[in-house]
Amino acid sequence: MTENPPARVAAFFDLDNTLVRGACLFHVGRGTVRLGYLSMKKLLSFGWQQFRFIRFGENLRTLGEVQDRALQLVAGLPRSELVGILPRIYRVNIRPRVWRDTVDLIRTHQRAGHEVWLATASPAEVADLFVRELGLTGSIATRLEVHDDLFTGRVLGHPAHGAEKALRVRALAEARGYRLEDCFAYSDSINDLPLMETVGHPVGINPDRLLRGIIHTRGWESRKLHRRFLSSAR
Repeated sequence: MTENPPARVAAFFDLDNTLVRGACLFHVGRGTVRLGYLSMKKLLSFGWQQFRFIRFGENLRTLGEVQDRALQLVAGLPRSELVGILPRIYRVNIRPRVWRDTVDLIRTHQRAGHEVWLATASPAEVADLFVRELGLTGSIATRLEVHDDLFTGRVLGHPAHGAEKALRVRALAEARGYRLEDCFAYSDSINDLPLMETVGHPVGINPDRLLRGIIHTRGWESRKLHRRFLSSAR
């Protein structure tokens, strides 16, 4: 009689304010301005929401505004060109804002033999950039509509946010044989409560006020990130 192989374990990481400080799409926007693909006027129309996102944390109303403005930032841009310049944007505009402590957590999971997924409402093109740069297993992300290689400014299906993100994690776990009670989820936001309730090991990363209350009530783990980024000296 043969024994079944042990189920694999996965760790799911949110992106904005969990892996990267602030809204990652704003940093992408800065990079596209620098490389001449986007006007400063468009980016500045998005800038106030970026400030609110960093200062006050994520909430449903602010997140919706950030996402709507971000979609308009990329509308009309050629997908192939954006994908081509994303590695340069990562090195200059994003990597200096990637939390070193979160990357250390990712490496800890990888050394333990766990699969590590990025689970984010950001577009798949941006999520897949992090998969390549950080050597992650894969991503759960929002799919953007493309027509004739141009972003239309619309989403395909539902954004990978809130309950939708949790649904996709459950489907992935079933497909890959994860035992969700053995899995981990990391987020800063109350909007990821459905995801965190899906796994056996939810962890708050610089949690917002509402998530802090849940963490305290339920006895979940919480971590505070120090102001150390990948470009900073140890």
